[in-house]
Parts: sequence; structure tokens; C-alpha cells
Amino acid sequence: MELTLVISDNCQSCRRVEKHLRDILKKFSGTSLKIININNLAEQRITITPALLIEDELFAYGEIDEGKLISKINERAAEINQQPL
Repeated sequence: MELTLVISDNCQSCRRVEKHLRDILKKFSGTSLKIININNLAEQRITITPALLIEDELFAYGEIDEGKLISKINERAAEINQQPL
């Protein structure tokens, strides 16, 4: 499962959220975190940073609610594991 964090230059919240996400994701195997600067974002649908996408679907802007994120990761993992081959 891929999480994408959209950040901007000189953004203290972005750095804080990135660190928090890296700490959270240590608990989950099979997840990866991709960091993209908003200036390099091909799609301009994101206008606020930090922005977190899970499998290219917007999850949150700003600070991350750890409990909600963990629930969403577990929910997505269950969906992926239940898909027929």
C-alpha cells in the first residue's frame, strides 16, 4: 500500500507530519511512503500542504489523526487481501 505525502518548501507542518508518518508506518509491513513536493505534482487538485493520499485517494490535509490513519490502513489492507485473484 502506498501513501503519498504532498509537501511544500519551508513548511514546518510538512516536516512534522512526515516524521509522524514515518514513525506510524514502522508498525506496518507492506506500506511505503512517497514524498512529493507540490511544485512537482503533475495533478494540481491538491492546493494545501501537507496533504496525505492513500493509494492516490485524498485522506487528509494538515496534521494526521493517528487513530483514523491506522484504521484506514487496516481497512485498505483488508480490502486488498479480500480481492479475488
